[in-house]
Amino acid sequence: MANKNKDFYNYFSQNLIKGFVYLLVLIGLVIIFKSTFKSQYDVIEHAVSDSYYLMFFIFLISEFFVGILPPELFMIWSSDDPWHYYLTAVTTMTLVSLFAGWLNYRIGKRLGEKEFFMNFVKKRLKFDKYQQRYEQYGSGLIIVSALTPLPFALVSMLTGTLAYPQKKYLMFASFRIIRFVVYGIIVWNLEGVI
Repeated sequence: MANKNKDFYNYFSQNLIKGFVYLLVLIGLVIIFKSTFKSQYDVIEHAVSDSYYLMFFIFLISEFFVGILPPELFMIWSSDDPWHYYLTAVTTMTLVSLFAGWLNYRIGKRLGEKEFFMNFVKKRLKFDKYQQRYEQYGSGLIIVSALTPLPFALVSMLTGTLAYPQKKYLMFASFRIIRFVVYGIIVWNLEGVI
């Protein structure tokens, strides 16, 4: 049992470190892109961040489809706004992310009963890799995916396919809030840099 816990903590800490490295790389890339292609960056940033409805719609699509665009990018685009708009944006992104995860959970729960779908998903989305981790770490995988760059949407869908209880899923998925709070604070405090 102690060895299993040690494995889990190693897995969690490795992914947490990857998350912070990923954030630093993302910030570095944004700085480089912004300084090299200032006018193009401004066009992209203003096209997305000037309309919160558009930004949240793009964010919802991204979160629903395995996090195509990282949440931190949307935080960076919102960091030019006054603090109360930024706080509203990060809070809304947190709720949107949780909603997208829950939608994936519900879809997984419905489709988990369909043998054809499960065979397709296991081949195409490499569910086996995450199912193996799920069997190894149980609900801890939900927490790890909520806090780190692991695909939260994919883990949520897998959780649904395994008929995991919804209340427990929501409880562990709520760790996603911590990620958005911590990353939101980091991005806000780097506002002058990016």
